[in-house]
Amino acid sequence: IRERLPLLRARTLTRRALPVSADLPLSEALRRAGEVGANAFVVVDHEDKPVAVVSGAAVAAVPPQRRPWVQVGHLARTLEPGMIISAELSGERLIAALRAVPATEYLVVEPTGEVFGVLAAADVERAFVKS
Repeated sequence: IRERLPLLRARTLTRRALPVSADLPLSEALRRAGEVGANAFVVVDHEDKPVAVVSGAAVAAVPPQRRPWVQVGHLARTLEPGMIISAELSGERLIAALRAVPATEYLVVEPTGEVFGVLAAADVERAFVKS
């Protein structure tokens, strides 16, 4: 198991994220994401500061016919300090960061603080099992 840990890198496992406002309809968020190849959402405030990450499972659970009436903010979890992790994390440090604040998704940032994307805990688990 220990030899597999270094293969887990936040940077390579992170999903491309689209910044969206909390009041954006899910259908529009999905359309925009499709245009830019994003497969995750970060809710931002009026100053474009990240405030929440949208649950991929919650998005998948919304029936297509309901998506125009569901705002992405209703599918998001407010960011807690431990839910913001560095894109530089890997191996044991990455696993320790995820265990410190259990969540389904984490905001991944560059050392500069710039948003890199969203890391899904399920993707880390899949990569660990696969390696």
